[in-house]
This record gives sequence, structure tokens and C-alpha cells, in this order.
Amino acid sequence: MNRLTAQEQRVAQLAAKQLTNREIAVQLRISHRTVDHYLGNVFAKLGINTRAELRGTHTGSEPR
Repeated sequence: MNRLTAQEQRVAQLAAKQLTNREIAVQLRISHRTVDHYLGNVFAKLGINTRAELRGTHTGSEPR
């Protein structure tokens, strides 16, 4: 989990809650394309391919 930046972590947590890229973008005040970029980074860093896999990682849990 330390491999993710703070913003990637926030995007991953929201994506794990099944929010769409546009919903995540609104919450974080970034573009939906930027969300897509961050998710691509998250998937690559965690070695996963889908949001379903993301929900199964610790990344999808609430921050401490």
C-alpha cells in the first residue's frame, strides 16, 4: 500500500466503494480523465485489472 501516492489511495478507496469515475472526480475536484489515469496507476502498482479485485485489497478499506 505504501507504493500508492496519497491521491491514488483516495481514488482507490472511492473506486472500491463502487463510485464511478465521474462521481470520484466530483468528490476530489479533479477531472474524470485524471481519475482514470490514477486508477490505471493503482491497477499497475497493485497488479490487478478490475475494480472487483480492488475491493478485495486493503487499499479499498477506510483510511486509518
